Amino acid sequence: MRTDVYLKREIIYSIIFIIIGMVALISFIIGFEKPMMLGIAIGFTPTGVGMLLIYHKAEKHPELSKNLKLEKEERNIYINTKAGHTAFWISYWYIFIALVFSNVIDVSMQRFIIFTLIGMPIVYFLFVAIYHRKY
Repeated sequence: MRTDVYLKREIIYSIIFIIIGMVALISFIIGFEKPMMLGIAIGFTPTGVGMLLIYHKAEKHPELSKNLKLEKEERNIYINTKAGHTAFWISYWYIFIALVFSNVIDVSMQRFIIFTLIGMPIVYFLFVAIYHRKY
């Protein structure tokens, strides 16, 4: 894929993330589902702004575009896919075991979801690092 097409597509994605974050922030301000909208706004807005800054800068600096080409290299795609597969199954079994023991363990659903949403990316990036050393 050509780098300029890839950069333009990623900039569009980042703008979509910012729009979703702003809509959630407005919904939070008017009082609709306040905790959920705050979480969506806090998650989507900085992600979109960060993506926009990175890809906008990469458009102007060709040396950064080389890094984007490396992301699409076959080895990196394989490693990321394998890490995602492993992280999915670890998360799947974690949720299954938590469901089985839900009567024994007294944890609120909100705390469980927060722990899960924090733990899943940690597991994924841990396996990305492990697989980069292995392959």
